[in-house]
Amino acid sequence: MDNSKIILRLKKTIIYTEKVLENFPRKDIILKNKIIDIFYNILELTHEIYIDSENKNKIIKKILIKIRMLDFYLQISLEKESISRKNVKNISLNLRDITSMYYAWLNYHNEKV
Repeated sequence: MDNSKIILRLKKTIIYTEKVLENFPRKDIILKNKIIDIFYNILELTHEIYIDSENKNKIIKKILIKIRMLDFYLQISLEKESISRKNVKNISLNLRDITSMYYAWLNYHNEKV
């Protein structure tokens, strides 16, 4: 499985999300920072897989948990009207595709083992 596609898609999603979050209300700055931090953490973990291939499954599962948390934080942001429905939809569609890529990578790795 070529994870460079995941990394590229993730980077594009991070850049888009950061632009969307520029107008995030100051009162919800902790939520904004949490969203950005998780995105960067996912990117770091994806790069970590190259170095620590023995723990690939564990790392991918950790990433999938973080994506679920991102989904939750985006839902809260939408409910608080800190972010528009359109922007949440765009980010969520990207997350859905990225999640599918991680599951494919996980399945590919499990078939090889």
